[in-house]
Amino acid sequence: MGDYTFNTEVRVRPERALAFEKEIYMAGGLSAKDAEIVAEHLVEADERGVYSHGIQRNHIHIKRLEMGGTSKTGVPSVIRRHGATALVDGGNAMGFIGGKYAMQEAIEIAKQYGTSTVSITNTNHFGTCAYFVQMAADAGQIGIMWTINCANHMAPWGGVERQLGNNPFGVGIPCKTRPTVILDMATSVAARGKIVMAMKTHTPIPDTWALDKAGNPTTDPVKAYEGTVQPFGGYKGYGMTVINAMLGAVLNNSAFGPAVIDFYEEPDKVQNNGFLLQCIDINAIDNLDDFLLRMDAAVDYLKGGKKAEGVDEIYLPGEIEYNAQQIALKEGIRYPIEVIQENNELAKRLGVSMRLTD
Repeated sequence: MGDYTFNTEVRVRPERALAFEKEIYMAGGLSAKDAEIVAEHLVEADERGVYSHGIQRNHIHIKRLEMGGTSKTGVPSVIRRHGATALVDGGNAMGFIGGKYAMQEAIEIAKQYGTSTVSITNTNHFGTCAYFVQMAADAGQIGIMWTINCANHMAPWGGVERQLGNNPFGVGIPCKTRPTVILDMATSVAARGKIVMAMKTHTPIPDTWALDKAGNPTTDPVKAYEGTVQPFGGYKGYGMTVINAMLGAVLNNSAFGPAVIDFYEEPDKVQNNGFLLQCIDINAIDNLDDFLLRMDAAVDYLKGGKKAEGVDEIYLPGEIEYNAQQIALKEGIRYPIEVIQENNELAKRLGVSMRLTD
């Protein structure tokens, strides 16, 4: 994303970051296979510039593993099937692990039925929606994801009490030669992870992101963290938040409302997070290749529109992140020095000899 400014930054090769992350999570108690899934997800988020969901969260993920809130050995499994639907128990494993299992299940069901709906419960913070909907796109499908957040930090429209998360949703639609069109967004003006990143880098935030505990706009990330995030589009964003929670949690009896624990503040407690994944097999509706060509044409049409003054390029959802990833793969991932230092200290504490940087 283009809205991160770091006081001091360091470039890290993606393969080094991946190796480092795998070592961290194996030291944290995960199997090599599970650690690799987690590493891939977190590093990809950073490659795409979505630092709010990358390795800056290592410390809290490891803390939850150490304190028992998240299971080190949890195994996701299907506990109910009916036609094109399934219910997955995430086994209280890390959300990246349960999420990948559930999306693979959704993809396979859609191959058989043309569509699928897979609900997962008893899981944890899952990272970015983009990772999972891209899995579906890579399989020639459209991926859709509805989720509930891992902390209540938004008030209902007209209220002042933390009763909701900024529950993200995502859609991924493949193209022939263009990047996958990916909408991955929280229902707040900005993800809470961005506020956490601003706290770590001691940088102010826009006054449109959050309110302090007294209900006033703030540029102080600490006051924002203690307050409530703002829904995008006012009451419309609030409406999306409610629907996402009902689809992601109420449907499958995952944590909602007062049952939601704070991901950061209660690392010893089981989250029982939930979300819903859906896939549409494009070949079930029309020839996949024909559809992909139409998608390219649709993207070209939008990008070829007349630009406003001062605008160099029109972007499709997910394109800026895709471009950031291509740069990161060639030049290395940009990291603020604070995140480098924090993770090197974590490695030292866990007895991992590798460091993110020399």
